[in-house]
Amino acid sequence: MSKQIFFYGAMNSAKSAQLLMQNYNYKEQGANTLLVKPAIDTRDGYRNISSRIGLKSEADYIINSDTPQKEIVERILRDDNIDVVLVDEGQFLSKKQVDALSESTRIMGIELHVFGLLKDFQNNLFEGSQDWLETSDNIVEIKTTCSKCTRKATCNLRLNDGKPVYDGDVVQIGGNESYVSVCREHYYNYGYGGII
Repeated sequence: MSKQIFFYGAMNSAKSAQLLMQNYNYKEQGANTLLVKPAIDTRDGYRNISSRIGLKSEADYIINSDTPQKEIVERILRDDNIDVVLVDEGQFLSKKQVDALSESTRIMGIELHVFGLLKDFQNNLFEGSQDWLETSDNIVEIKTTCSKCTRKATCNLRLNDGKPVYDGDVVQIGGNESYVSVCREHYYNYGYGGII
């Protein structure tokens, strides 16, 4: 029986590390996995899924921004020995791509585990994340602490030369130098004023 789980967290909450650890554990148990990622994530190369703690693996399937639903469904349905599909950076997928992954894994009766950010740096839900929230059987928060205090980080703050940025293009891949995970208080008051 298929099950869809959305694992979400702020930046630096070890989402990719947990995906890679799950992949390792499934393989140790003899299960077949399919690692999926969106093409927009090129931080560590086009095919690589990697974590900040050094874990790394090559993705089996890359979804481009214009990959049609039909191609995604056909890719999942043609491989009848998959036990679980693991998706990294799931927030960057479109609603139609989310629906294609969700439906095809349901038809095949296989697990679908998706890892991603919930909100962008403007504190709005990503399109993909909203659809994962709406369609998943389980929703799991992966917690991390604020980069300025010990409270739980719930926001992703974009920095430019160390100063908060609250507007601009939403989809912009960065690392520690561009984004920090912060609590709600430090999202609005990072040390340089706030939105207002």
